Amino acid sequence: MRAAEGKTYALLVGVSKYGKLPKDLWLQYPDADASAFARFLASPRGGAVPAAQMHVLTNEQATTGALRAEFRDFLQTPGKEDTVYILIAGHGTVDASGAYVLTYDSDPGNLAGSAMPMAELHSLVERELTRAGHVIFLADVCRAAAIAGQKTTDLGGVVAKIGEAPGEMLGLMAARPKELSMEGPEFGGGHGAFTFVVLQGLSGAADADHDGFVTASELIDFVTTGVPKLTGNRQHPRDLGNMENGTRLADLSKAGAGVLSQP
Repeated sequence: MRAAEGKTYALLVGVSKYGKLPKDLWLQYPDADASAFARFLASPRGGAVPAAQMHVLTNEQATTGALRAEFRDFLQTPGKEDTVYILIAGHGTVDASGAYVLTYDSDPGNLAGSAMPMAELHSLVERELTRAGHVIFLADVCRAAAIAGQKTTDLGGVVAKIGEAPGEMLGLMAARPKELSMEGPEFGGGHGAFTFVVLQGLSGAADADHDGFVTASELIDFVTTGVPKLTGNRQHPRDLGNMENGTRLADLSKAGAGVLSQP
């Protein structure tokens, strides 16, 4: 099966700067991760996705209202023959009321009223699965030990529930529960370790059988073994969902984007 039979759409969110967090809690590279992913998808190897079918929200653009609007409006378009990529990179946290993705305008003192609840994100992704043929969901939201005194590492089990949604989905979560996601200049000149390895895999490094395609199962294997190797066994991605193993995600006969160097 090929995921590229229809059109490809992408919502790529990377938040490094936060309007209501002190700068020592800002991140370095989620915005670079989202931009690099967009460059890959725009390349022939990534499907030559037109700009009109990719929305990239970084930093000030990535407010809670903007994220909701993207699901409500932009992601209404894909149909059963189409593929949707959703990348969320940035801070996440948990408080007594639930788990949240922190957007640019999230207030750590009022998460319920300002952040994106993970339960809502779960519902939005599940809704996408009722419309789109394939959904690739990539979550890297465990990059700091604590936000406003709340543990980030408690997010793992909540994110994993998104993988229980019915439909053709490949989900990859950047780390196991109780682990933190790593980022740094050593990963492709400045990326999160997770996105760096995902992009390396899709660019061709995951093609284990050398048939010229990267499949869903090959990407899972490459990411779940490559990230621990790259991070000194400190970070272990998890795969979610039920996409068919043979679904083709990248055609290596086509030119790549050149967005990353080899590790």
